[in-house]
Amino acid sequence: MVKSTKIGYTKIKLYSLIEKMSDVELQKAWEYLQILHYDSSMLAAIENSKERQKPGDTFTKEEALQILYFAQQDK
Repeated sequence: MVKSTKIGYTKIKLYSLIEKMSDVELQKAWEYLQILHYDSSMLAAIENSKERQKPGDTFTKEEALQILYFAQQDK
């Protein structure tokens, strides 16, 4: 019950803060939140891939460049 009370209080504080912000401030805050969300998603995906990769599942930089180079040569 303590957790839901904390979340409820936090929501009330957030709504109060949002009501006090101008449209420009809201737009800027939304842009920052989107960037943080994307960064968080990307970091989670990187961590997930680190846990699932096995040796040999990825290329070194040099191997990837060679494959790209030869793919360009075939075109």
